[in-house]
Amino acid sequence: MRMLRRAILFACAAAAAAQSPAPEFRAGVALVELTPTVSMPMYGYANRRCGPSNGTHDPLFAKVLVLEAGASRMAIVTLDLGSIVSDNLRRDVSEKLGIPILLLAASHTHSGPSYLAPAGTGAGLAPGATSTEYLAEIEGRIFAAVRQAAGSMFPARIGVARGSIRLGYNRLLPRDDGRSRALFDNLERVPYGPVDPEYTLVRIEDGRGAVKALMVHYAVHAVVMGPTNCKFSADYPGVMQSLVEAGIPGVQAMFVQGGAGDINPLFQARKGNDAEDFATLQKMGELLAADVLKTAKKMNAAAPSKPSIQSASQVLKFADRWEKNQSLEVGITTVLLNGEIAIAALPGEPHHKLQTMWKQRADVPHALFYGYTFSSGGMWPGYIPDLRTAAYGGYGADVTTRVEVGAGETIMERHLINLYGLRGMWHDAPGKP
Repeated sequence: MRMLRRAILFACAAAAAAQSPAPEFRAGVALVELTPTVSMPMYGYANRRCGPSNGTHDPLFAKVLVLEAGASRMAIVTLDLGSIVSDNLRRDVSEKLGIPILLLAASHTHSGPSYLAPAGTGAGLAPGATSTEYLAEIEGRIFAAVRQAAGSMFPARIGVARGSIRLGYNRLLPRDDGRSRALFDNLERVPYGPVDPEYTLVRIEDGRGAVKALMVHYAVHAVVMGPTNCKFSADYPGVMQSLVEAGIPGVQAMFVQGGAGDINPLFQARKGNDAEDFATLQKMGELLAADVLKTAKKMNAAAPSKPSIQSASQVLKFADRWEKNQSLEVGITTVLLNGEIAIAALPGEPHHKLQTMWKQRADVPHALFYGYTFSSGGMWPGYIPDLRTAAYGGYGADVTTRVEVGAGETIMERHLINLYGLRGMWHDAPGKP
């Protein structure tokens, strides 16, 4: 009789579990402007010819997408900045808002403000009170935007699509001596070398089918504007986002930079004349936006059948490639969304082969690569080349590169280990023979 009662109780519990609804998938969006209100040093070019900033061409934004599945939440913040390191934001968003996963994804525009120390030096603040004040100001603004997004959540549907357009070239060219060196300017628009021309779109809709966010993942350096420009600009990602928002009323367009460490844009503004240079910038953004809008019109979105947000983070320690007594700490985060979308996030400037490695080896329907993304502590490590690129050398391959040889592959292997762990595939004992 006791055994029968236990069996009945077990059957009832199983039936109740089977009938319990899946966690609701929800989302929230927000944005805030980050454009400095005072003149500041410009980011990204050691040979900038016009000094500190002398105005603003187009505003710089932080755009937030908060996702929720049951009790799990994450925040993706895309930023019109060259780089970002902020333990303050990571801690505050986790402790004060209950969002443990924060991806701060910089577009790497070279027409933004310079407020961090050079990559590979610890990524502390650049000298001067302006840098300290600017970082504190944008940390406050970004936190408020994340809080706003988290406070305005709605039942959401999600869709993923891919497109392809080649708007970049590989700037590391093999030379006669068997080594590679960078070709920074390519005004003839020759499509040199291997690139990853694919972009991925992630579409977020509300329950009525209105598109609330469209995330564009693409891998080309945001350096259409060259060292003659000293006006703040989000570069081509800013143009693309504005045009996508005009083409899909009510949407918040967001840009995630991928493995662009060795990929320059085919469109380059190097005239030193604002009218001509910003016209070139506009053209690059228009081409990407047109293709994105074409793909977005064919997309479908649906409520996920098994909503979930899982993650794993580590801070990996690597030797300095040249100063063996020095080390670099690199924080990474792997996210598995709804069991189907895998995100590999890492800071610094990863080369495109690391992105293609992730996309080829991540055993999920959709593999997203977030370069230039601070998530779990550590520093901004600068360029992260793949092994072959590091061996052949050149700018970002050995010149200006600090992280030890093989660090890129080690990071990607760790992401894969994390991903299989999130899928529950590492067991405590051997399986069946």
